[in-house]
Amino acid sequence: MRPLGSLGLEPFEITGIGSLPHLDPEEAVDFVLEHLPRMPHWPQLPKRSKMEEMTRQFLEGMPGIREEGGKIWIEGPEDAPEEWEVYTEVSASGDLKAFAIGEERAKGFHAFLMRLKEYRPPFLKGQLIGPLTLGFTLRDKEGRYAFYDQTLREMLVKVLNLKAKWQLKCLKDVHPNAKVFLFFDEPSLGAIGTPAMSFSKEELFRCYTDLLEGIEAVKGIHVCANTDWSLLLGTGFDLLSFDCYSFGENLLLWKDSLKAFLEEGRGIAWGIVPTDPHVVGTIRARELAGLLLKYVGELRLFCEFSLSQFLITPSCGLGTLEVSLAQSVYRTLSEVREEVINSFC
Repeated sequence: MRPLGSLGLEPFEITGIGSLPHLDPEEAVDFVLEHLPRMPHWPQLPKRSKMEEMTRQFLEGMPGIREEGGKIWIEGPEDAPEEWEVYTEVSASGDLKAFAIGEERAKGFHAFLMRLKEYRPPFLKGQLIGPLTLGFTLRDKEGRYAFYDQTLREMLVKVLNLKAKWQLKCLKDVHPNAKVFLFFDEPSLGAIGTPAMSFSKEELFRCYTDLLEGIEAVKGIHVCANTDWSLLLGTGFDLLSFDCYSFGENLLLWKDSLKAFLEEGRGIAWGIVPTDPHVVGTIRARELAGLLLKYVGELRLFCEFSLSQFLITPSCGLGTLEVSLAQSVYRTLSEVREEVINSFC
């Protein structure tokens, strides 16, 4: 990997997670570019259409997907042989167009691409669902999680890898000089170690190794729950994005893993700005900055790093909020960064 400190990042760059509450994609893109001019993300708009919900948004190109009465499931090669044959051929060929995200499922992405023809930020952020979350959302016809079927799991990982490469190609085609960050959203990582989620460490590592293969971008993972941080820090991602507001103390317990992670040049996206609608706007930026500085100070006690290895983000996506609350969150992001930067001057 290329160390984050060598990418031209300023200390504590700000960006978002992905989802926004807007209905109009053009307004959503305007909103992102206004508040995140250096590292904008394309907006996911789940309130606009159910096709932009986290799971449905990335199902195109997957064989055996079925939906009836609002229920989605997946059929294997024995039940949908023709679809699986087509998938096998196109995935082996590396045809990225076959794994595109259509406009109806990602209006914000396509509006974002159009705007990038005239707008040139130094960094771009994209995102998609992670294979663990997708594999523990989709079930087969017997009701079993797709992740537990090796054939289905390998297909999900391969399709998400190709969708990430397609997304990267689209972004680089319109803005060749931008440095692209791609994040995989994995809320299901919070259930690791529970009876509902049982698999080996080796299976998880193999899954993420295959997922990240050949993706020439900064590769991040976002988790908005508490998890086995030592496990996650060893999976090969360049950036860990997490809910720092709720789980900062938990992460800092894993000193050896954090030290190795950061001293390899990898980075942390600190989700210090809360997105709980009951909390948004009730905590001053200075207090949030103070909490973040406390965590950074504790890190300094046991490892070395550059401040350009750190981003500041909301704790989670904003798709369920009202637009006014989303505005408050993104304003607070800038205010927190200003407080943090001033503390180092």
